[in-house]
Amino acid sequence: MLRVRPLILTPHFDATVTQLRELGLDTLEIGRDSADFDSGNGKIRVIRESPQASRTELAFELRDATIFVRRTLADGSHAELADTDNGPGAKVTAPDGFSFSLAESEDLRLPHPAAALAVTAIWRTPDTAAANKVLANIGAKFVRDLPDGGALYRAKNGGFVATAQGEVSGVELELKHGSGILTFGAGSELFLDFSAEKKRAGRG
Repeated sequence: MLRVRPLILTPHFDATVTQLRELGLDTLEIGRDSADFDSGNGKIRVIRESPQASRTELAFELRDATIFVRRTLADGSHAELADTDNGPGAKVTAPDGFSFSLAESEDLRLPHPAAALAVTAIWRTPDTAAANKVLANIGAKFVRDLPDGGALYRAKNGGFVATAQGEVSGVELELKHGSGILTFGAGSELFLDFSAEKKRAGRG
């Protein structure tokens, strides 16, 4: 079991929650400082954070962290049991020191075949070959090659991860929908402005 579930850490928590709802994501759970959304093909967690610490992080869900760590280590990538933003799970560290978390989950659903939205995390890295190997070793399935040594992978239970060339490691988040793609993260302002998208779609 593997599902893409990137984290948006933002000072604009309330506005981001409202806008993700408007885009059509289902609200799974919402609290004062965190909210979980399901696109039908990947999930997103929004966390309230200070402006200085706002960022987007690569993260996943898995079924059994102990089994996952054992298999990932056997395949040649560094993995360890770790606490995550959502309880027990695992942490994987790439050769360049970039790391991401995987939280245990009981949600074993597969992607909805009629999902109008898909979550894609973009992992920018100076070493796409190493990132590709890490994704393969954690169980993500290769979809196709991308420019400059990048590649697109899918998680069995929803969502995609694309590797892309970058001077430093960082993460962006794409929401693919019927009329286009919305992208944010990797140092950009995390407050999402969908007004232009609404106007193009005749909804604003």
